[in-house]
Amino acid sequence: MDKSSPEYRLRRERNNVAVRKSRDKAKIRNIETQSRVMELSTDNERLRRRVEHLSRELDTLRGVFRQIPEGGGRQ
Repeated sequence: MDKSSPEYRLRRERNNVAVRKSRDKAKIRNIETQSRVMELSTDNERLRRRVEHLSRELDTLRGVFRQIPEGGGRQ
């Protein structure tokens, strides 16, 4: 096929449009993925803090229950 033919130029232009569209979609997917990573990182950190808080609370409650005499003071 002759590079100067109208058919060749049309095919090249269509290909260029398709490549541009594909690259734009890839950029959008990348941005969306980065955004999702940030959201999940934030959630992960919040959950880590919650686990740490609950672990400390559990340790405190275990300490309280250890101080209660066996039988719990009931008769």
